[in-house]
Amino acid sequence: MGIIASSLSRRDAAVKPIPRRDRGTTEEYEVMFFEEERLGPAALEARGDRFMSIGRHRRGWSPDISRLFEEAATSYVLAEKWRKAAQAFSEQARYDLQFDDEGELSAASALLRCAKCYNQIEEKEAGEIAATKHALEKAIALFVKKNNLHLAATSCVDLAEFYREHQQLHNALYSYEQAADYYGANRRRNRHCRFKANLLRFTLANQEMLHVKGLVHIKDYKRRSGIYIKSSDPDWRARVRSLFDSTSIVQPWM
Repeated sequence: MGIIASSLSRRDAAVKPIPRRDRGTTEEYEVMFFEEERLGPAALEARGDRFMSIGRHRRGWSPDISRLFEEAATSYVLAEKWRKAAQAFSEQARYDLQFDDEGELSAASALLRCAKCYNQIEEKEAGEIAATKHALEKAIALFVKKNNLHLAATSCVDLAEFYREHQQLHNALYSYEQAADYYGANRRRNRHCRFKANLLRFTLANQEMLHVKGLVHIKDYKRRSGIYIKSSDPDWRARVRSLFDSTSIVQPWM
């Protein structure tokens, strides 16, 4: 399980600094655990800004620097600053990709998380829409290259949902089928993606009839599904935890 997912799952853990080593020196690295610390949105955003500033001023490659961007993004997620969170994950990916094979898997995970954060923005700008698509496509390519087909499939599902939202149904159908292929022996997820693909195939073949019957437009499905994460929701902590668990490089069941 990833560092963030682990910290979010340990509900009874005390908040303690984590020592980290960087070129022989030991520094204290704060643990983000929002329940115990009870940080409000402003404090969480300030923490994210601080981590971003530190990360941008570091040089060389180290997993600790990548983690600074990850911690910044987590702070922004918990503060519901989705644009800042997406940018932080994007910077983490860009940082990791400077170092070729060493950082590619971490970059792929960051790109998937970046896209998920953009998806939480209800009114996206054109540049953000393009960035979402690019992040998912790049994540898929990297996960396939690193042979992490489970997360490649997860990214394909998100890309299919992106295409559905923008009514590019042929592309959505292809992405669902690609996801099913990557899920392989995972029969439940494989069948789910095949079902989604077949549903789109039926929709494409019967668009005129469905329109006449006045069925819900494809573009409205996302808003009606209530997927946006809000701190006012009773299960928002579980949904935030799920966001990180589902994008961690090492899945909790592996």
